[in-house]
This record gives sequence, C-alpha cells and structure tokens, in this order.
Amino acid sequence: MDQDLQLSLANNAKEWLALSLSISSAEKEAFSKVHDGFFTTYGANFMAHVYRTTFEQMLQSMPDVERSKLLTTFQHAMDQAIDNHYSTMPS
Repeated sequence: MDQDLQLSLANNAKEWLALSLSISSAEKEAFSKVHDGFFTTYGANFMAHVYRTTFEQMLQSMPDVERSKLLTTFQHAMDQAIDNHYSTMPS
C-alpha cells in the first residue's frame, strides 16, 4: 500500500470517528429530552419500572462474561448510592 493510500485511509477513519461521535452526542441529547419528558410526566416509579425492564432485557442477550461485569458494576453503583444516601441523612 502506498503512502497516499495510507494517508487517505487514515483521514477517512478520522472522519468516520468524528461522525460517530457527533451522532452519539445528538443521540444522547435526544435521549435526554425523551427521558426527562417521561420522568416529568410519569414520575420516578414509572421510570424505575422502565429501567428495570431494560436492564433485564439487556441481561438476557449478553454473554456470561459481560453479564457478570454488568451485574458487578451495578452492585457497586447500588452500594455506593446507598452509602451516599445514608451519609447525607440527618442523624
């Protein structure tokens, strides 16, 4: 492969990366608007049900190793949230 072709491919890869990042930002913003709208309209209990259903569906389609990583991360986040909750409560 000559140097011009390598440079062209490298530039193309950089452009695709930039595009994917901009799409991700746009998708993140769109998700935030939808999420916040549902949260405001239907409340925390509704959203907790949505989160749980999504989490359960994700776990069903994941390989065992990835499922274990996600559950470990979830447990860590729950432990930290519980610790934070009780550390900020008045005695």
